[in-house]
This record gives sequence, structure tokens and C-alpha cells, in this order.
Amino acid sequence: MMMKKYTTPIIIGILFGISALIYAVQFFVFHDSRDTFFYLLQDWAFLPVQIAVVTIAVGKLVESREKRDRLEKTQMLASTFFSDCGMQLLRDMLSTVTNKEVLHPCLSIQEDWGDREFRGAVQSIKDCRFTFCLHPDCLMRLKAYFEEKNMSMLVIISNPALLEHEEFTDMLWAMFHLKDELKAREGFEKLSEMDQYHLREDMERAMRGVLINWVRHMQHIKKEYPYLFLLEISQDPLALEKA
Repeated sequence: MMMKKYTTPIIIGILFGISALIYAVQFFVFHDSRDTFFYLLQDWAFLPVQIAVVTIAVGKLVESREKRDRLEKTQMLASTFFSDCGMQLLRDMLSTVTNKEVLHPCLSIQEDWGDREFRGAVQSIKDCRFTFCLHPDCLMRLKAYFEEKNMSMLVIISNPALLEHEEFTDMLWAMFHLKDELKAREGFEKLSEMDQYHLREDMERAMRGVLINWVRHMQHIKKEYPYLFLLEISQDPLALEKA
């Protein structure tokens, strides 16, 4: 540990020593201090440019690449989430929605969709107002599935890569909050108006987050994995929920 602590200063000292030695050899061989100091000052004058290019420009490129790598890992988490539990949770939540027709244009993703269509679908989901019929059987089924997939969701949300994906993290927190609201109730047959209001708000927030992230996920795999996208576009949550 002590050796590592002093390694950098030692290396810097050695480099300065080598530089001084080379300048000394130049002076004793050519006996011309004027040229030596002239080129030394020229090197120093160019030093800020070198710092700007190496430290700032190259640093930004490296940082940008690292961020892309982290986002790619986050996309892998999103793929894991939807394949493991996200799609079934979405179908269970959609079973309580009474105005599903507003979602058909957003979720019926087509093979020829581009970035404009995906952005439009996300914006439409953000603008939608959902109405719910909180049937006790649907809520019990959703509660049971949350409990079954609790560990999977905990593993995903504990991944540090999510720091780069605020939208996905917000969705997971909304789902955990909904899970806690459902878990706090023994049954759903005699919900008060206040309970129904809170559950509708929590359901809408969680479902909106899942829908948005599902569309983003589909946009990503269309660019990166075209064949997988062709398989996934058949997974229309509305069609599957209806079936």
C-alpha cells in the first residue's frame, strides 16, 4: 500500500530528472544556452494546447464512450426486466384499464417505425389519462405476481448501471410503491373511496412508466437487434392481454 502511495511522485520525479539530463547534455555538447532556452520556452508555450487536446478533448471522448457502454448495460437490464416480469406485470395492469382504445396507436408498433414514431408513441403515453376498474380478482393477481417477482426487481434496481437511466429507475420505484400499497391490504372487496383513489394514482404512475420504457426498449432493439425486434413486435401487450 505504501509503495503504491509513492509510485506516482517517483515516476514524475524520474521523468523530470530525465528531461533535465537531456537539456544538460544538449548544453554541454553544443554550448549554446540561448537556443536551449528558446526551444524550452517554445515547448512551454505549446503546453496549454497539449493539455487542451489530451486532457479535455480526449477525456471527453473517453467519457462519452464510457457513458455509451453504461447505457448499453442499462438496456440489457431493461431487456431482462421485460423478459422476466415486465410484460406479465403490464398485462395484469392493463386488465384493470377500461379505456384501452387510447393505447392502441402507441402500442401497435410497426416494422417500419422510425425515431419519430417512437417519440410520438412515448409522448402519447405521457399525455394519456387512464381509467381503471379495480376488480378485486385483478388486484389480487397483481399483488401475488409482485410478491413472486420481488427478488428479481430488487436485483435489477440495485444495479449501479441504473444511475444512467433515470426514466427506468423512476418506473421501478413506482412499481415498488404500488407493490407496497397492494401488500398493505388484506383484501380488495371493500375499498374506501380514498383507497381506490390512491390505488388508481399508483397504478397509473406505474403503468405509464412500464409503457414508456417498453416503447423505448422496442426502439433500442430495432436499432441494435433487428431480428429480435421482428419477433418482439408480435408481443402487443393489448392483444396479449385481450387474449
